[in-house]
Amino acid sequence: MADRVFESPDELMVEIYRAIYTALESRLHLIGSVIDADSRKEILAQQIYDKGDFYGNTGYLVETQPSGMTLRVGSNVKHEPFVLGGKVPSWTPIAPLISWVERKHLSWTDKATGKLLTVAEIAYLIRGKIKREGIAARNVFAEVLANREQWIYQQLSSIEVSL
Repeated sequence: MADRVFESPDELMVEIYRAIYTALESRLHLIGSVIDADSRKEILAQQIYDKGDFYGNTGYLVETQPSGMTLRVGSNVKHEPFVLGGKVPSWTPIAPLISWVERKHLSWTDKATGKLLTVAEIAYLIRGKIKREGIAARNVFAEVLANREQWIYQQLSSIEVSL
């Protein structure tokens, strides 16, 4: 494009803005893919999986608007806020806990009597613990972003634009 002749300064400016836009979008995709990969490693390291849906729905998205670009990283599941932000001590609906206990094939024994607990009893015990203690936050994305912060700034500051 070095030998291209521009008809007006406006045409040149449009071409410069397109080049900046393309370079920035490309760099955001690079940053997003690295953050996504690091987040997936951290999800596995922290053993955040049940059906694998949190891990399987993790990714990044570069959104463009007339006013700018946004890089979003996360997991597209309904329970993402409870994984990332935890849960304050409160009553949890029992039906999802029962299905979770069934899916995990949990088998607990009452220490006092030696009797095998039913799925519902196990679910109610878990519910009681969540009511007492809540669920600890495990914001893998915030951790990865904090660890990669300097690298991200370096990537953004080293963008080169050419026409």
